[in-house]
Amino acid sequence: MPQAPKLFTCPRCRQTYLGHDPLPDCPQCGYDYPAREGFRWDQLVYLLAIFGLLSFLLVASYYRGNMGVGRPEPPESQASQDSGGEKLPGSGSTRSAPFQSPYHEPGR
Repeated sequence: MPQAPKLFTCPRCRQTYLGHDPLPDCPQCGYDYPAREGFRWDQLVYLLAIFGLLSFLLVASYYRGNMGVGRPEPPESQASQDSGGEKLPGSGSTRSAPFQSPYHEPGR
């Protein structure tokens, strides 16, 4: 069953005319209605992919910076001079001999 024509008003010349739902051109001035486009899902996917890549790079650079990659370690002589006369508990003569538990004995 065909639908009845609708009454349209041209936004440019304000003439009224009859037409059907894909909007026809205005018969008076020839105004062409812009076609309505649907939602672009492909652009949403591209945007999400870009955000995902940027967030991955930011997180990776954050962890790379905190792991000390690329930073030279200060020599031990400078580290001991930097501490000056400050004496911390457990930092005396035990620095030359590392801690060994009974499980590290060579006889076991």
